[in-house]
Formats: sequence, C-alpha cells, structure tokens
Amino acid sequence: MRLGPRAAALRGTGEHREAAAAWLAVRWPLLAGAALLGVLLDLLLGGPLTTVADVRLHAWMAARPHTGPDLVLAHVLDHTGQRWLVTPVVVAAALWACRRLRSWSSLWMVLGTIFAMNVVIAAAKFSLARGLAITGDPQLFVPGGQAFPSGHAANAASAAALVVVLVARARGTRVRRSTALVCVAVPSAVMTLVSLYLGFHWFSDLLAGTLLGVLVVRAGVAVEGWLGPRLRRRRPGASPLHAVRTQQTRSRPTSPRPSPLG
Repeated sequence: MRLGPRAAALRGTGEHREAAAAWLAVRWPLLAGAALLGVLLDLLLGGPLTTVADVRLHAWMAARPHTGPDLVLAHVLDHTGQRWLVTPVVVAAALWACRRLRSWSSLWMVLGTIFAMNVVIAAAKFSLARGLAITGDPQLFVPGGQAFPSGHAANAASAAALVVVLVARARGTRVRRSTALVCVAVPSAVMTLVSLYLGFHWFSDLLAGTLLGVLVVRAGVAVEGWLGPRLRRRRPGASPLHAVRTQQTRSRPTSPRPSPLG
C-alpha cells in the first residue's frame, strides 16, 4: 500500500507510532463494537467462527493432557472471573477514588456499569440459549444452554478496565495507552485460555464477553462524563470555589483612588 508524503516521512518514527496510537484510541470502541456485532451475526447465521472454528478449537484443547497441578491452577484462575470476587475489588478501587476526589461519581459509575453489563449478559444468555461447550453442541436455543456470551470473560475484562480508570483518576494522572492495553489484555487472555482449557466455553463466547466488558466500561465512563456534574457531591460546609472568591472580593476594602490633580 502506497503512503502519502506525510505518512511516508513519519513512517517508523515515534511521531508516526504516536499518531497511530491516537487514531486507535479514538476509534477502538467502534472497532470493538463492529467485532462484537460480527461475532453475533456469525452465531445467528451459523457462520464458520461459531460452527467450525469453535468446534475444532474445543476438540484440540480437549485432546491436550490435563494433569493434576495444571487442572488445579486452571480452576483457581477461573475463579478470578467470578462476579463475587471481582466486584468487591472494583468497588474498593471506586471508594478509594471517591475519597481522593471527594465525589461519589466514581462509585455510581462503577455500580451502574456492573448492573448494565449483567443485565445485557443475562438477556443474551437466556434469549440465545447457546449450548455449553462441555456438551459439545454449539447450536442456539438448546435447553439449559447459557454459554453466549461468557460472563467470566466479561467480568475479567471489565474489572481490569475499571481498575485502570479508577487508579488513574485517583492519582490524577493519565495512563499510557500501552499500559492500559496490557492491564486489560493480560487478564482477558488468561481467562480465555483457562476457560478453553477447562472446556467451559466456546472461543466465540469468550471473545464476545471480552468485547462486551470493555465496551460497557467505555459506555459507563462516557455516561458519567455527561452526568458527572449532576452526581458530584461536595463535603458538607464546603463552599464552591467561585463563591469563596466572590465573597472575598466583596469583603475586601476599597481604597479611594488618588486624584490625578493631586
């Protein structure tokens, strides 16, 4: 692909990489949403991802040796995606941010995000009723099927993303994009590999859960930014800064101007 003169001049430079990172930072929600929609359409239409790739990958993982220590470690890591474990961690980070910022906005954002994500996941699980991977049936509308999307993957991705947002907010600093990406990608990848190893989910379930988790967090942060001024609560007795300045200005004694005629 031919590059323009500006892109060609910047290719391979730090400025070029920064421009590419900035472009991705603005458009990643759109790309993630398109990927999630693609997975959902593939599932509804019986495409190759959910009918061929999922089955082959599940069979390949099932043929791997499942030894005692590896199996125990996999089950321990699988618990890190459970709601009862990740929710207290995220709420604790939100309370820390609230204390540092003297505002309850972060806590409302976290609670609203967790609630919205669980509503969406429950609606998708019960309406699609995809067969569990342990049964070997990847079809939809299977009695007892609640595989799509993976709640564990969504919990891991959303919890990691929320902690990154809250820590950066409490410290008053911006997290580097590469650091944020690693902090979210690592637990998401671990949860995906563990669930595939244990045979609990199809790969598309885990991919959809991860995408859904980060997208709901992004939506929660956007909604909080819009509703933030209405949700902030200042400490009792604390006056707004502009009111304090106005009061000081009014109470300051004014000295008469000297006459230019002496």
